[in-house]
Amino acid sequence: MNKYTELSDFEINKKVAEYTLPAGDWYVINKKTENAVGCFGTCRFDPCNKYNDAMPIIIGYRISMYFVSDNIEWAARDSNTDYGELECTDKNYCRAAMILFLLMKDVENNQ
Repeated sequence: MNKYTELSDFEINKKVAEYTLPAGDWYVINKKTENAVGCFGTCRFDPCNKYNDAMPIIIGYRISMYFVSDNIEWAARDSNTDYGELECTDKNYCRAAMILFLLMKDVENNQ
């Protein structure tokens, strides 16, 4: 289990926003009422739950998604060998991809 699986959708969305949205273009919404991160001039940024927010990241980072089983459901795998062999599973398709994205960023930043 990795350090991201225990985080809420809101916390994952915030970390993804830090990497993907320009500084100053987003802000934190009250996490007790929403999972999304707010974006100035646009709608809520919620890549853990919105395909429109997740797919550019999935495609841009060549994240492969596949169905595992009814118990686990979805797996995200890094198809870019620069990061090594990374994989994440979750019942939520987009969340699995965003956790893998954060793992890829950790490897990229040598954390």
